[in-house]
Amino acid sequence: MSQKWRDEGLRYASEVNAYVRRGLESNWEAPGEDPSEDSRGELASQVYKIIKKANKTGELEALREQFPAASWPFGETHRQLMRAVCPIAFLRDGTFLVAARNEDLSRTVYVMDKQGAIRIEHVQAASCSADGRDIALMDEQGVRVVRGPDRELNGTLLATYTWAAIIDQLREKYPDIETLQPHSYRNADVIPFADGTKLLMVSHDGIYVIEEAGALLLHPAADNIREWAEEDDELTASLSMPHGAVSRSGRWMAYGSQDSEHLLLDQEKWIVYPFEPMSSYPHYSLFSANDENVWFNACHFYNGCTIGISLPAIEQDNLNEEPSSINDSMRVYAGVALQKGNIMGDASGYLRMIDLEGNELWRYYVSGTISGMALHPDETTLLVGTYNGMLHVLDLTSTEPSPYEIGTSSIRESYRWIVWDSREPLYW
Repeated sequence: MSQKWRDEGLRYASEVNAYVRRGLESNWEAPGEDPSEDSRGELASQVYKIIKKANKTGELEALREQFPAASWPFGETHRQLMRAVCPIAFLRDGTFLVAARNEDLSRTVYVMDKQGAIRIEHVQAASCSADGRDIALMDEQGVRVVRGPDRELNGTLLATYTWAAIIDQLREKYPDIETLQPHSYRNADVIPFADGTKLLMVSHDGIYVIEEAGALLLHPAADNIREWAEEDDELTASLSMPHGAVSRSGRWMAYGSQDSEHLLLDQEKWIVYPFEPMSSYPHYSLFSANDENVWFNACHFYNGCTIGISLPAIEQDNLNEEPSSINDSMRVYAGVALQKGNIMGDASGYLRMIDLEGNELWRYYVSGTISGMALHPDETTLLVGTYNGMLHVLDLTSTEPSPYEIGTSSIRESYRWIVWDSREPLYW
């Protein structure tokens, strides 16, 4: 069985890599015949049993050697077990924080490393700052922001907020509008600003700025909600595809939703700059590591377009400059900022490293819509989560590609965790 698995894995990866290479070289005018389908699906159930057994016996290195990891063979046989996995951040001792989405949209939070995965019972959701050093830890009572936590999630406590106090503040400020609901945090991103005390909360119940002085409904604007209510009689901040990002300096916020424009807020001047999307629906935003650019993605089905905005140009009131086109094919679900560019993850399971001028440097296929990413501060290791229930640990410094993996670069997977259903995560 191992021989069949490896032979078919080599054949499939080789054919796909050749197909992609021909496509890129010919601008997709002559990619040749499509690769034949991977036949390892017929082995998937037996291999899954082997993975579980190896996790019990500890024969993990032999497992990866005899059965090189792959996601696509499990697409049909194990789809009912799969759920979105979202890496949050690396912790100061080298472990990493990960959240897995449950059927009721709640999340199960784990601390992981190569040695094991530990479920954190007292935390129900988590997010991190743009630079990864401040972690927002959430439970039914509220959110606390911790700087530089270890595997026990102990660190410097920067701020604490209760949901009850936040909701009361919003009700007092917007008595006629239905805003944040008690359990909205379960599927929200709560992003700490640079000082660790101010928060951007991105939820389907609206996008909010939370700070000691009170909570503010940022999007949709309260006046807009009141205008809409004249037509449909609903005073609600409900959003589809809400998204948001905070620059590392904390000056800028990028956000939006399905029915908005791309929105950029300069907090120093408190001016909102709208930008027309190049595709149908605003879907994602990401600031560059040097805080000089922001990228906005808009989607249409599984495709999309990404534009780049120069922040220095806006600071100099040079708004005549047209946004640059970064990519015209990806529906982006997640991204991380490196010094030399951004890595974007799309709905088709591809990572693409793109420099700030929009040049693709490499692509790498993990399979399955990408649900989240986290980058080690030294930019050597990338965590990638997918809706297939996989957490991939990628070595960005590798100089030799794996013949079993699909991509145009030498990066390779070090190992992965399978986080399916409510079962204990499995190393592979």
